[in-house]
Formats: sequence, structure tokens, C-alpha cells
Amino acid sequence: MATRSEPRRSRGVSGVAWLVVLLGTVSGPGRADPPRFDWLEGASGQVLLVRGMTFVASEGASNELLLRAERARFHPDRQVAELEDVEVEGAPGVDRIGFEMRCDAGLLNLATEDFLAEGHVVGTIEGGRQFEALWVAYDEDRGVLYTDDPVLILDGNGRYRGGGFRYFVNEGRFRLEGGASVVQEP
Repeated sequence: MATRSEPRRSRGVSGVAWLVVLLGTVSGPGRADPPRFDWLEGASGQVLLVRGMTFVASEGASNELLLRAERARFHPDRQVAELEDVEVEGAPGVDRIGFEMRCDAGLLNLATEDFLAEGHVVGTIEGGRQFEALWVAYDEDRGVLYTDDPVLILDGNGRYRGGGFRYFVNEGRFRLEGGASVVQEP
């Protein structure tokens, strides 16, 4: 349960974490629906069922995105795949730190390399910071991994709740959205 209480030095929570609490909100943020992509709107063509799908997006000699799914429904006319039991890795590179995540289901646009992860999304971003949310989307053009749904963040300083986040992959910059609160352990 998130509260606004005085920092307790014995917990080892940094002053920065408490500043997040003071700037954040006391009540938890509300649920937000995932973005609605029209990638499959009007699709009536062939659908291929795939087991063990792997998608690799690379630039030059380096892989930038690696996605694995246990099962997929691929729509060749739209270059879109509906995914189940998904693992995603945004590989680190010269100008990017990268990320990893798992989810129950997803939607991948192979033409743009954008995707939407849904259903118990858990992952890791820069500095070993972990996140949990119901949905997370990735916008390849902007290089942003994001959610507007309530999120739980775990890092070396503690556990935080927010109304969402933005992780700017190419810059290795993270921003907690929609207010923040520290989750205190009993």
C-alpha cells in the first residue's frame, strides 16, 4: 500500500526516491486501455498458423530487436502477427542500452517493427530496473517503450508505482508517468 510517510533511514531509501513520492500522488492511477492499432482492420486474406516464431530486426551487422513467440497467427497481406507466450529483446548497441520483456500475448507489425505486449508484461530496462504492467507498447520510429497503464517499478532503491512510463531506448532515459508513490514493505 502506497503511503506518504516520513522516510525511515533504516530502509535505505534514497532522498531521490522520497522526492518522487512528494511530487507524486497518494491515490493509485486509473487503468488505461492499450493503444488501438488498425493493423488488422479489414483483413480478410490468408492467415498462417506458426509454432515457434522468431522475428529478428537488424541494422548492418547488429540485431536490434529479437522477438520469440510460442504461437503466432501471421497475416501476410498486412505483415502483422498475433502472438502468444512472447519474449522480446531490444538488443543493446552503440547508441542504445536495450530492454527485455515477456508477456502473454502481443501484436507485431513486421513492416514498422512496432509491437504491443499484453497480459502480465514483465521486463527489465536500463540499470537492471524491472517493470510490471498489463500492457506495454514499443514505437520503433520514436525508439520509445511505454505504457499509460499503472506500472510497478523495482530497482535498487525500492519499489514504486506510477501511472505509466516512457523508456527512451536510444537515449537510455526513463521517465515514470502519472504520479508516483513508493511501495513500502511491512
